[in-house]
Amino acid sequence: MDEVTPANGRTIAQKLDHLITTLHPADRGPLSYMEIAEGIRKKAGPDGPTVSHATIQKIRKGEITDPKVSTLTVIAGFFGVPVTYFFDDAVASRVDAKLARVKERVELTRSQRELAEILQDGDVRDVAVRMNGLSADSLRAIRGVIEQARRLEGLPETPAAAPRAGRVRRA
Repeated sequence: MDEVTPANGRTIAQKLDHLITTLHPADRGPLSYMEIAEGIRKKAGPDGPTVSHATIQKIRKGEITDPKVSTLTVIAGFFGVPVTYFFDDAVASRVDAKLARVKERVELTRSQRELAEILQDGDVRDVAVRMNGLSADSLRAIRGVIEQARRLEGLPETPAAAPRAGRVRRA
């Protein structure tokens, strides 16, 4: 009674993998199995249900295909999704769509912060303002010139990866 079979679409392993690869701090990659297990322990308190990192790994890898509902309940609780996420494809689809919208907003906000930081440089802002309204062909030509200048100066392709220190700024 406490065992679970995968819903018609993705397997439990695939759904857990999706949660692990999607729900992690923005400034780093996915949480390790140890971090997830520790997070579950902290959330459960001294007497609450826990799951070992090995069990989480085995479920994700598909080595455990029929985990107990109680195990999936604590994993779902850690990730903030309903336990039915693992059993009902309609629920999983709704949750995944919501996660995608949240992630999109976070990415947009991060991009906006990066752009705002880049535009604090007056020279960069002056160039960007002057490019406004140019044709697509002109913008492609300017992009080519900028890419060549970055290569000549030994800078990475994208400014986000470029170090900010050592820039010569005009007075």
